[in-house]
Amino acid sequence: MSQALPIPLSDEEKAAALRRMKIMAGSMILVMAAVFLASRFLAPMTPWVEIPGAFAEAALVGGLADWFAVTALFRHPLGIPIPHTAIVPRNQARIGSTLGRFVANNFLKPEEVTAKLRQIDLPRIIADWLDKPENRHRAAERMAKSVPGILNALDDEDVGRFMQTNLSARVRDIGVAPILGQIVQLLTNEGHHQRLLDELLERAARLVHDNRELIEKRVDEQLPRWLPKAVDRAVYQKVLAALDNTLEEIRNPEGPWRQQFDEATRAFVHELRTSPEMRAKGEDFLHRLLSNDTLKQYFRDIARSLKERIQKDALSDDSALRRQIDSAMRVYGETLTRDPAIRETLQHWIEQAVNSTVVGRREQIGEWIGSIVQKWDPDTIVTKLETQVGRDLQFIRINGTVVGGLIGLCLYLVERLI
Repeated sequence: MSQALPIPLSDEEKAAALRRMKIMAGSMILVMAAVFLASRFLAPMTPWVEIPGAFAEAALVGGLADWFAVTALFRHPLGIPIPHTAIVPRNQARIGSTLGRFVANNFLKPEEVTAKLRQIDLPRIIADWLDKPENRHRAAERMAKSVPGILNALDDEDVGRFMQTNLSARVRDIGVAPILGQIVQLLTNEGHHQRLLDELLERAARLVHDNRELIEKRVDEQLPRWLPKAVDRAVYQKVLAALDNTLEEIRNPEGPWRQQFDEATRAFVHELRTSPEMRAKGEDFLHRLLSNDTLKQYFRDIARSLKERIQKDALSDDSALRRQIDSAMRVYGETLTRDPAIRETLQHWIEQAVNSTVVGRREQIGEWIGSIVQKWDPDTIVTKLETQVGRDLQFIRINGTVVGGLIGLCLYLVERLI
């Protein structure tokens, strides 16, 4: 069973701990000074007090020496500008650049970053996170609610222009004439062109039947006025008969009209697929179509309509967009859980992304760290560093006091034995 990681202290808690340690270290020096003075006062009357006096004397020297050393790191002891003191503020620029290089060269090496990413196993963390419905619901809701703001930042005309430009490029790239030729070829191979012609003929016959009076009127207008009505009527009847006979002949699947139509269709297909002239005509037609102001307005209207519909759905309580996002995250989470290959692909993508964005710019990151440290006020950097490591430095003072006292005691005993 793994141990829980300790909760890191806040800067305020670290500062309070530093103050307590300073008081403790300072109090030990004061106590040693008091013992030393007392031993000197009592030594003539009580010789044995020289033993604690020797300890206190050496402890006082050790404690003061370590106090000087620790204080000299951050400021001038007692405010006296002694050479080689206040080391941190005097070397702030060098500390910043050194710190930046240290981080870049030791923490941002490709092998170190990759090993750490492998250890963290982000794909597994993502899969476990997506496995919890409350996480998916919360993320889907936030993503859906962010959509209206994103869409509001988009201009309808810009979106419409983007749609038109991309559609134009795609259509020009694929070549409309050959594709149209393939479509007509497919219709021809399956006989759809003949059925289409039958439908057109049926509609033409109905059109002639429904407009007999209009046809008679048009025939009468074209004939001389001096002709008798009976002649007009006879001509009209012959025109109708000719129309009906022609339509009937075209309806005949084995008739010459059908054969000519089939041959013309196949020739048209061949020309669409191979003729540079037809290709040029098709591209010219598309250019004029896609440049049409009505079509441009149509694209703008589509963009505005889509935006309004998506915004309305995203803000509704029963948002289809939110459900789709939730469902997509659930499916992706399940895929990550059961498919090691997908996890490995995601892991590889994460490593590539981090290595290209972070590791690939580690020198710039090191310089950035150094520039930030150099911009800090000297008091700020002293406070930050002392807050982070000052408590441990106070232990050096305490240890110096104790060790100094023990060394002094040993020297006193050796002197007495000799």
